[in-house]
Amino acid sequence: MLKRFEKAHEQAIAEIQALDSRMDHLAPYEIGKLQYLYTKAERQAWNIAAWHKKKQKYYEGMAEVAQGQEYKQMRDSGKTGTDAQYLSRISKGAQLTYAAEYEGDYITWRGIAQTYEGARLALKDIMKSIEAQGGS
Repeated sequence: MLKRFEKAHEQAIAEIQALDSRMDHLAPYEIGKLQYLYTKAERQAWNIAAWHKKKQKYYEGMAEVAQGQEYKQMRDSGKTGTDAQYLSRISKGAQLTYAAEYEGDYITWRGIAQTYEGARLALKDIMKSIEAQGGS
């Protein structure tokens, strides 16, 4: 699923770059199309961000499960509650390390999506300027 989102994102970016390279010579229709392409890229960036967020939450949940299982195993093997509590944190920490990797990717892709929104809004302002100057 992630590969599909990334491919769709790359396609939208390629189309954006083709139009953006001629930015000073775009017709209003092409600027509108560029807005649409930024919307497509933004949607894919949010899909990618959501995929990373789901993975982050999965590993956070697994961290709780691992800690609980380790605690129970330690208690069943005769460790004190305090010892079992501290030892079970090792298992939890290992899973949280995985979650942190996905959290960083989520934050990055969320920022990318927000950047596309800003670009789309800038294009909207360009269209208003063209209309104000009597262009069509």
